[in-house]
Parts: sequence; structure tokens; C-alpha cells
Amino acid sequence: MILNESQILERLVDPDPERRIVITPLIRPEEQFGPSSVDLRLGTDFQVMRRSNLTHMDVVKTPVELEKDVRRSMHYVKVPPMEPFVLHPGEFALASTLEFVKIPLDLAARLEGRSTWGRLGLQIHATAGFVDPGFVGALTFELSNVSTVPLQLYPGVRISQICFFDAERTRLPYAEKRFSKYSGKTSTASSEFFRDPEYARIRKAREQSAFV
Repeated sequence: MILNESQILERLVDPDPERRIVITPLIRPEEQFGPSSVDLRLGTDFQVMRRSNLTHMDVVKTPVELEKDVRRSMHYVKVPPMEPFVLHPGEFALASTLEFVKIPLDLAARLEGRSTWGRLGLQIHATAGFVDPGFVGALTFELSNVSTVPLQLYPGVRISQICFFDAERTRLPYAEKRFSKYSGKTSTASSEFFRDPEYARIRKAREQSAFV
């Protein structure tokens, strides 16, 4: 069941910290609450995918080397309040919510774009719209401009909405998941795919085949 605005508000002020939804700062509730969602705002930190001398991400490199490659492939931008970040057509960038979010263990959530921005060609995520029970931190946007004109995005503008679903209380909060990588982040987080166990197995297999 999806929570309505009254149920979300009850969870935001619940005296039990294990049941409480945290969305902070909740600057203008009268603007941010919808019938079954809460609008979230764009933060000030951006990472822009740039063309570089990297032809690809070579997964047989060590995690330390791959982390350096990921950083080299991103341009880091801090946008002051009241100044725009311009997302050009066909461009991809990472950003994050202005708000810090905490999801209780008996709820799951989905982060979606607002239709106002979708009608201008802004997509706020590629695949990562689902938020696990127990997630804590700022949520990352995977921004794409699929229109034919540049979009000016100002920090603090409501570009997304989050909704919540009842779930059985999990015994495995996101933060305690063995290979969770993004819990507790307070700003835009780039990909840490190289920490996934599959790549350790791929590297091992490639190393073994090199000696055959």
C-alpha cells in the first residue's frame, strides 16, 4: 500500500525513531506535499560525465585504479544558490537531493521525477529509482536532458518526488547489506561499480586465464 499525505506526515513526526521518516530540511511543506508523495529539491553538488582519454573502464584493473578512472571521467561542479547548472541536450550528470532522507525498516520508497520537468525533457534517474528500507543519506539523481534545448537547473528547485510503500519489517537494512556502497552519503555519489563482488571474480578469472 502506498502512503497518503496524512500517513506520511504521521511518520514524519512519529515519536518512535524506528518508525519515523526523516526528510530534512523540509523547507516548505505546503509546497512539497502531494496526495501521496513529497517533493524533493535539487542540491548544489554536480558531477558531469566528460569525454576523456579513457576508452573504457577496464574491469581487470584494481579497485583503487578503477576509482581513479571514475574520478577522471567526472567533472565536479559546486553551484551556488541562485545560480543555474546548465544541462545540455544529450548530456548526463549526477546530482543529489538537497534533503537528507532516512527510510524506516518497514517502508520502501520510490524516487520519481515531477511531470513538470518531464515535459521539458528532464529525466532524473536511469535505473535507480527504488529506495531500500533502512536507507540513510542524500539520494542521487542520474540527470539526462532528452530535449533539444539546454535546461537551467537551480539548486533548491523541486525536480523530484518520493513516495512510500508499506513493507514487512526487513531484517537486512540497506546500510547493513554486505555490499551496500552509498549509505550515509550527504552529497552526490559517483558509481562504485568496481566494489561489486562480480568484478573481483572477473579479475581473478582473467588472471588465471593469463597463466594457462
